[in-house]
Amino acid sequence: MPLVKKTSERDLLTQKEAQARAAQICKISYGISLDLKKRGTCYRGVVWISFSCKGRTDTFLDFRGRSIQRFEVNGKSVKPIWKENRLALPRKLLKPENSVRIEYENEYDHEGVGFHHFKDPQDGEEYLYTNFEPFGAHRLFPCFDQPDLKATYDVSVTAPSDWVVIANSRRAKSEPTAKGFKRHTFETTKPFSTYLAALIVGPYREFRSQYKKIPLGFYCRKSLARHVDPEELFTVTQRGFDFYTRFFDFPYPFGKYDQVFVPEFNAGAMENVGAVTHSEHMVFRDPPTELQRLGRAETILHEMAHMWFGDLVTMTWWNDLWLNESFASYMATLCTAEATRFKNAWLVFNSDIKNWAYREDQLVTTHPIAGAVPDTDQTLLNFDGITYGKGASVLKQLVATIGMKRFRGGMRHYFKAYAFGNATLTQFLDSLERGSGRDLHRWAKLWLETSSLNTIRAACTIRKKRLMEIQLAQSANIRHPTLRPHHLEIAVGREERGKLWVESVRAQIDRAQAVIRFPRPRPVPAFVFPNHNDHAYAKVALDPASLRCVQEHLEKIEDPLLRQLLWQSLWNMTRDAELCSTDYLALVRAKLPWEGDKELIQSTLARATEALARFVPDSARQAESHVFFEFSRRSLEKAPRGDLQRIWARVWIQSAATPEDVETLARFADGRLPVRGLAVDQEMRWGIAAKCMAFALPGARKRLAAQEKRDRSDRGAREALRAKISAPDPRVKREAWRKFLGRGYGSLHLTSAAMSGFLWSHQKEILAPYAERFFREIPGIFRKRETEFARSFCAHLFPDHLMEPEVLARSEKLLGDLNGSLPLLVRILRAQNDDLARAIRCRALAAEGPRKPGLQQSTR
Repeated sequence: MPLVKKTSERDLLTQKEAQARAAQICKISYGISLDLKKRGTCYRGVVWISFSCKGRTDTFLDFRGRSIQRFEVNGKSVKPIWKENRLALPRKLLKPENSVRIEYENEYDHEGVGFHHFKDPQDGEEYLYTNFEPFGAHRLFPCFDQPDLKATYDVSVTAPSDWVVIANSRRAKSEPTAKGFKRHTFETTKPFSTYLAALIVGPYREFRSQYKKIPLGFYCRKSLARHVDPEELFTVTQRGFDFYTRFFDFPYPFGKYDQVFVPEFNAGAMENVGAVTHSEHMVFRDPPTELQRLGRAETILHEMAHMWFGDLVTMTWWNDLWLNESFASYMATLCTAEATRFKNAWLVFNSDIKNWAYREDQLVTTHPIAGAVPDTDQTLLNFDGITYGKGASVLKQLVATIGMKRFRGGMRHYFKAYAFGNATLTQFLDSLERGSGRDLHRWAKLWLETSSLNTIRAACTIRKKRLMEIQLAQSANIRHPTLRPHHLEIAVGREERGKLWVESVRAQIDRAQAVIRFPRPRPVPAFVFPNHNDHAYAKVALDPASLRCVQEHLEKIEDPLLRQLLWQSLWNMTRDAELCSTDYLALVRAKLPWEGDKELIQSTLARATEALARFVPDSARQAESHVFFEFSRRSLEKAPRGDLQRIWARVWIQSAATPEDVETLARFADGRLPVRGLAVDQEMRWGIAAKCMAFALPGARKRLAAQEKRDRSDRGAREALRAKISAPDPRVKREAWRKFLGRGYGSLHLTSAAMSGFLWSHQKEILAPYAERFFREIPGIFRKRETEFARSFCAHLFPDHLMEPEVLARSEKLLGDLNGSLPLLVRILRAQNDDLARAIRCRALAAEGPRKPGLQQSTR
């Protein structure tokens, strides 16, 4: 009789357990054979595992499956001991050299992890793909599921004849078996970690090209094929290979390179060896802006960089996850800027990934770049702005300090020394030291092993109306008091003949204060900004005179990166309740019409809409939103055709917060209020339909039905769900809540789409019961449900539509009641509470009335 596994309370691996197992197990190889059928809920598999074993202690395989039909150890059939997703390997059964054979059955996954199954609502076709990072390979086959137990893989798959089968290595042969089925056998792989294994199956549409001797493939669902632009995708891929192989002086190590756009993907992309999976958001169903294309190119190059940094050489444990992600983020931006047509990649890096890092690093949940990760669940929380953005920013700063040639030399040594193996932070630093000739361990201690960020201020000494010196001061968060070395440039601006001229002065600070003296007195500057060209990873606090100059003359600064950095400082002041949110919004309305850089416009508008949603008090929000709505409309009407029109149209739709403004949008969608040169795309139509439902406008349900008929895709299914749940109807909310706590809407992505339509700030009365229900239910959600579901539930349903002290107090009470249990939930709640407390402070400042900080008399 097969052993059937019904439920499990545990699905994680601790670092201590992984270390003990790695000390015992080595020289691993897997043989995997799978049988897949159409319209099934389960699949069958056989795995053969060979490995060497040192010592005489019990160990285990990881396996989360439905049932085991047969379990053999060294040729002997034994009864499985299978608890908490662990398949015991007792010491009495083990030898120095071992073989294990397991026949099993498993169910498909529907939450974007493991072996995910998706049915296309347009044509009924089925698609399968794996997604394993950090701890998911054992959902497909029994294995030693940890990054430092690398192995080779021999894979064969029997599948319907019209299905494409993609794995990590090249296909060795395909041959018919039973009627309507083929057996696909793949070449033995190079050694790599289990989380990098991949299997993608289904009637995917294939696009082919070549880079030298490397076969290149792109794949997508049949229903999306008409939206794919293979020429640009292959151009970016080929230029990436050319750049990386020269930079690393190490050829691509994995034979072929496929990239697959997969449905309902939880992340942006995943660096599976030779078989990268990408979110379908990168297949543009509506006309994309150039910034969207740049973002896609950066993602493609990020995953490609992982083939060397992460796949060829892999971190030993997840505490060094940053070694993968920070490096890939830095290298992808460098490659995008130097090897593709997207030359403004570093500008986007600052507004996007670095700004993400600044936000995460100011939360109470900040952590070191290289921090402790006690188990695989904790790993999930480190896929954040600190791991990606701060780490990449710090690497950029390091390269500026030691020079690109020395950095490249260190990387080349690293790959040659640890190819197809694992490495630690210490080994990474040792390689960099060989390349640079510098001791980097103190640098690492200050930058990689401490939390939070510094704030840098500049002040001027003026004598007889001349600038004599600039004093720099750096400070740190009281909870994280580390002061760090910063190599930076100071922008010294002076106003002359109606322009702002900027001179750059090099400086460094590694203590609380530093003084930059000039050999000869200089003219009094209009402003100073101590992070010109964005070398430093630090907040910049503007002095009063500089703030006044920026508020009055920002548009006169010619350098778009400097303008962006100044906007970033203004935003940080707003988030810190040093600048009133309504003053910030007024500044956006005054200065953005003069701005010509698309990235700067888009990033500033994103912050403005966040300020409207979170930092403006309820008493003023409708009025402020309407003013911004009209501002966006005027800007849209004046914008040239193309990207700027789409940027302004999207923020126009997003800023509508009154029934009257939403009615205006409905007229736009229906062609009764046209904008010359702009076609209303489907994304815009869905956004307007959801707002019509949320405000219960006449004809909203008819509009929604029309959009469902117009867009029968999976995107349409998700957007329709979101719009339906947006209705201000107690019965709709009640039924949705019941489904959230039950079986949901069929998949995590559909359920998350429904959750995203549940909370609206203008529906407070209807939603009143659900704040307390959230706090009652959320501990049980984290105890009993899949991690991805629990995180989505918390992200979408935490009652922050109520920016009120009472909600914060209730959440803090729950944290106290948890008393450190459920560490994932504790960390998420602490971050949400921090954001909520910040919003409450900002709203309180705005409620006091507009201010004009910086317009007072200068103290210079």
